[in-house]
Order: sequence, then structure tokens, then C-alpha cells
Amino acid sequence: MTIQSKFSDVDLCVKCGLCLPHCPTYTLSQNENESPRGRLALIQGWSEGQLELSDTLTQHIGNCLTCRACEKMCPAQVPYAEISNRFRSETATSSTHQLGLLERSAIKALTGPYRKAFNALLRFYLKTGLNKCSLTLNEVLPGKVLANQLKQTYPSLAPVKQGHVALFTGCASEVLDSKTIKDAIFLLQHCGFNVTLPKTQRCCGAIDLHAGNKKQVELYTQQNHLAFSDNNYDAIITVASGCGATLSEYDPPLTTQVIDISDFIAPFLPALSFKPLTASAWLHTPCTLKNVQSKGTDIVELLNNISELDIRSFNTDQMCCGAAGTQMLTHKKTAQTLRKQTLMPIKQRPADYLLSSNIGCALHLNAGLKSEGLNSQVLHPVSLLSQQLKV
Repeated sequence: MTIQSKFSDVDLCVKCGLCLPHCPTYTLSQNENESPRGRLALIQGWSEGQLELSDTLTQHIGNCLTCRACEKMCPAQVPYAEISNRFRSETATSSTHQLGLLERSAIKALTGPYRKAFNALLRFYLKTGLNKCSLTLNEVLPGKVLANQLKQTYPSLAPVKQGHVALFTGCASEVLDSKTIKDAIFLLQHCGFNVTLPKTQRCCGAIDLHAGNKKQVELYTQQNHLAFSDNNYDAIITVASGCGATLSEYDPPLTTQVIDISDFIAPFLPALSFKPLTASAWLHTPCTLKNVQSKGTDIVELLNNISELDIRSFNTDQMCCGAAGTQMLTHKKTAQTLRKQTLMPIKQRPADYLLSSNIGCALHLNAGLKSEGLNSQVLHPVSLLSQQLKV
């Protein structure tokens, strides 16, 4: 198969330009090469032999945040992210080379098979002050990392058992945000589900997918197929929308439905009771949930189960916060500019909480809150629901 035939689906783009106002990098730069249709034109030119592969070309493709806002509104349904990932794989281009040795080593450990050991190493790293050696990592890491003591199975705690689910823990969440995982388990138990955390599950592969590491993605896909092959699961639940979006698009697909926890618990929350909370919270919806994984559940409605909570939502046209996987490390200027725009409403109307359904966004936004001198606590929506659940 020729390179041109591999990228024949680029022809689906009719260059209408409807994607332009939805693209964060085009909005910031007003440069057509930084737009979805511009990048597709560059890939098309390269695949047809009209453009040489160059640092300039790969840089324009690499600047994409893969927020997929363009896909959601595209009338031609161009699979932009898949084409972009395919280009990176074919050209073996990756922006991770822009990271220092410490950052690259940390990402490799975080996503690899020894990430549980990395939890202990990271706690040591923070405790001893070694994080001062890497300002890039120090900006996004939490102040402390809790020891992770998760069991493999958890029984239903509801009067009536509803079923059995598997929970995808994710490498970043498992190491950097075990609180969200524990709160999700607690909530699922009280919704009536037995919860299993398959031991052999691996990283979803999102970082490698966007870096063009095709063989590593295929390996993770195979391993997770085996880990979640038990057909007795009613669903595979994810708590990080970046992981959920990747898992839901596996090829071949997982045999059990992959669903975000907010979508899954929505039908069961009315049967539960929650303590009131006199507080305010901004609700941030990650791009991967908004543009890829969501089944349409209104998380505001879920949070309305907590009486007296003042929930504030961003504008529906809110753009990417800039986290975008490793982009917050490799493209810091863009990431910080977009984060500043995202946090502007919170700066104008400070709140007690900032709620986000993706670990990467949460870490990135939390760092921004600190830099702005804001004291909002960053949580996953299920953590606030778990915190207020009457048991």
C-alpha cells in the first residue's frame, strides 16, 4: 500500500473552514497551518509527494492538541485525530523529544508495567525535594502522593445488587490520584455493583498513540483485551476521560462497553441520599469527555443531588484547557495561555471547588490555580458525590 493510499481519507476534508473557530491553536495564531484543514492539507501534500518531510511540517502537526472539537462539528465527519496519529506513526515523529531526561523517564515509568513501584519512587521524589531539580514536572505534580493500597475486588454495599463492573484505573490516576479511584469504587458499591480492578490491565496507550508509537499501542491493546475479557462484566468504567476516549476506540473494540463513570451512575443516583453542602463549584468538562466519550449525561444534574451546592458551568464554547496529554509539558506557552483563558471565569468568581473528569486537566488546572493565587480544591465530580453520600 502506498503512502498516498494510506491517507486517502484526507480527501474527505472539503476545506469548508467550519472547524476554524473551534480550533484552539488557530484561534491563538490565526495561522492556517495551525488549523485542522491546514494540517490536513500539509499531510495531503506530504502523502502525495508534493511536500518534503521537514521539521516545520512536523511541528505544525505536533502543535495540535487533539482536542477533537473539529471532529465534533465537521459536516464531512473527517477522522482528524486518526489521520494525525497515523501521520505521526508513519513518520515516527513525537514531541516527547522536547522533554528532559527526567520527564521522559517519568512518563515511561508512569505508563509502563512497573507503575506501582513508581508510586513509591514518586512519593520519595516529592518528600526529599528532588522535584526542585525539574521545574517542568514540579509545576504539575501534586504536593504529595498517597500510598496506593487498592484491592482487586470490592463487594456491593447496596441492599439490592445491580451487577458487576470492571474499573479501569489508568496509570496517571492510579499513581497521582488514587483518591478519585477510591471514591469511584465507593460510589459504585453503593449503587449496587461489585467492582473488580483486573490486575493485568495496562496503560490505555493514549500518550504513545499521539506520539506515533504504534507497536506500543498495539501491545497495550492486546494486554487490555486479555485483562477485560471476562464477559460477566456489565461495563468497563473509566474515571479519566482521556483513558476512556482511547479505550472506547480500540481496534478491535473491547468486548465489554467502555463508559465514563458519570454516564454509568446517572440512573442509580436518585435512589441514594446526599448531605447538603453550602459551597460553590465550577464544573470543567474535558475535551475527551465532551467531544469523544460522553453519552450525553448532564453532570450538573448529577451534582444537583447535593442540595445547597452552587454549581457554575463554563460557556458551551469553552476551548481546550491546554493540558492535552504531554502537551502541557512540551508546548508550555500554548498550554499556559489556554489555561489562563479557562481559569478567567474562576478568577472573576472564585469558588470552593473546581471539578474535572480527567486527571491531566485536573493537574494542569490545579497548577494554574496555584499560580493565580486561587484556593479552589480540584476534585473529580465523583469525589464530591462520594464525599457527600449519606451512608
